Amino acid sequence: MLTRYFALLRQKGCVPPLTECYFSRKVPTSVNDLMPEYTTIVSTLLDCKVDILLAETLSTTREALAILRSVSGIQKMGTHHIPPLWISFTIHDDRPTKLRSDEPLDTACQNIIQEASSLDLPLEAIGVNCATPNAISSAVPILTKMVEGTNIKVCAYGNCFRTTTSEWIHSLDEDSKGGEGSFATDVMKQTTYCAEDFDKEGYLLPDAYAKFASEFVQKGATIIGGCCGSRPKHMYKVASALKHDQES
Repeated sequence: MLTRYFALLRQKGCVPPLTECYFSRKVPTSVNDLMPEYTTIVSTLLDCKVDILLAETLSTTREALAILRSVSGIQKMGTHHIPPLWISFTIHDDRPTKLRSDEPLDTACQNIIQEASSLDLPLEAIGVNCATPNAISSAVPILTKMVEGTNIKVCAYGNCFRTTTSEWIHSLDEDSKGGEGSFATDVMKQTTYCAEDFDKEGYLLPDAYAKFASEFVQKGATIIGGCCGSRPKHMYKVASALKHDQES
């Protein structure tokens, strides 16, 4: 990831969803039920001396709350130094104002910001990931508004596949009900893509993704990365584009 936009590299420890990240109905309904496993994951990462705890691809608020409360429990024990926390949600491709659980993105962010503050935790960034770049771009202004008046940064990193996650979910041979939302046949119509933006294997071209990255920054994101389908060449183009934007 590129942080404002180029900074000393910091090692991030990933705190992942405990279940299939796109199916919120599979996430246990109780925050307390999530905490023991998250406590184990976070403790292990802290033992490894990571510089940042990155909780990403979360489809529900309760996952983020469980992570924050697990970190708080470890902090109270006094056994580990708590590094900065980044929390990132996955959103609908066709409805970027909502998490994949159908919770409003702004409400989720507000709850997390308040919880981190009440627990005296170092929440450094909040963001969105694992959705189309177009959806990410639409969501960034929501996050920018939510962090106004704070020192919290906005992070944004999208997928680089032509096939959207919504399309993939719809293609699975299982019930798609229970909070994932109905499949929208016009997802691609809501994007700014054209056929020339993709290679023959269906990956978004690095130059096309770099344009989206510039959009993320223009809308207020200061931590930029790539999610599923992104490759080193994508990030090279992103770095080049952001450096050019910064210098112009």
